[in-house]
Amino acid sequence: MEDQFLTCKPAPALAPYIAYYYVHQSLSQDFDKTFTYYPHFKHALTAYQHSSHCLLDDVRAEVLPNKHSSPIIYSKLQKEIGTVHLHGVFLKVGIVFQPLGIHHFIHRDYHELFPKPVNYVNCFGRDFDEVLQRVFFTEEIEDKSALLDSYFLQHKKDFSEERLKKAVQLIMESEGKISVQYLADELTMNRKTLLRLFQKHLDCSVEAYKKLVKFRLALIKIQKEKDVNLTQISSENYFDQSDFIKQFKKLTQLAPKKFLAAVTKMGSEDTIWNFKD
Repeated sequence: MEDQFLTCKPAPALAPYIAYYYVHQSLSQDFDKTFTYYPHFKHALTAYQHSSHCLLDDVRAEVLPNKHSSPIIYSKLQKEIGTVHLHGVFLKVGIVFQPLGIHHFIHRDYHELFPKPVNYVNCFGRDFDEVLQRVFFTEEIEDKSALLDSYFLQHKKDFSEERLKKAVQLIMESEGKISVQYLADELTMNRKTLLRLFQKHLDCSVEAYKKLVKFRLALIKIQKEKDVNLTQISSENYFDQSDFIKQFKKLTQLAPKKFLAAVTKMGSEDTIWNFKD
């Protein structure tokens, strides 16, 4: 086995904030693969042990063995596809946050902490570094998960922007089909205020967020079905099949059938990558 990818759910009390943890590891010095990842409304913090993570541009990164480096990377809401080229031996731990989940654990302004789409920053502090070292040297993913659970349960705080939380909830419940005006009316605020909230806390417009939710939830439906009926899924989630294919290509650069043939579901959650040797 060239590499291993495992996922684990957090403690139930953390489920509203953290979707899952994952561990991706290679023990082979000859490992050399590139994977493409796709737009998502969830956010991820990843930590590498003894690796350098070089950001070539906003959407391409390269990971190489480096005994003197253990970077922590936080990727904001993914609006476009990106690629990561992995070389040799590596150990990567990922924390995939629910929408607005990370806001319950940070103590500074979101934009101040994360000014770029991909940020090299430990947003939690030195004690999180210590927890990570224990996580790296723990063998079983359930034990790694328990260590992370303990940290996050101790450091959870309130995020007081209730209107934004309600807006995200309504978008999720409608699978991205709710109108911006309806959202504003439901939350008794004007459209400009709603947009400011999304830009401030999610670095995204309301319309762009709706498109990501619609895309990822349609993708989950497709993956769950044994005999995929793209016509039915497109009619349930998009204006028509032509609109479905058009929006799908915009977000993945592939038509739906070609995309499904190319990607691999990693672990038991919703991480979907396209690997190339």
